[in-house]
Amino acid sequence: MASSLLGINLGCDNIFVAEYGCPQATYRVNGIVTNENGQPIAGIGVKALRNRSDEGVQCKYEDTTDADGHYEVVYRDYYDYLDVDFHDIDSAQNGSYIDTTVLIPTADVPLLGGDGRWNMGTGYIIQDVTLKKKPADQ
Repeated sequence: MASSLLGINLGCDNIFVAEYGCPQATYRVNGIVTNENGQPIAGIGVKALRNRSDEGVQCKYEDTTDADGHYEVVYRDYYDYLDVDFHDIDSAQNGSYIDTTVLIPTADVPLLGGDGRWNMGTGYIIQDVTLKKKPADQ
């Protein structure tokens, strides 16, 4: 009783939990990779990258497009943008395509769920990409 008069709550419902690190969000980036004629391209490597040059660390999350050109990478971090690299990993099988990097801003992506603390929630991003063929002499 005296503790509540002093503004101190000693009840078990306010247990302190130490949390370390930075708040993080999960970004689910998916889309379709097509050629310049709008045809889906299978076998394109997709990497979600976040370079941390100050720490010498590169975060990498990968997928490969399926027969319909679909991909999905799930990226867990909390930055203002995400680099997604599309690169031809089978070259001759589906033709040769120029590697492309897309910079995706994440600051305005709505985050769903989360606990209001370190887990900021999940953001869903659709990023379709059109790749250009490499010139024959490359």
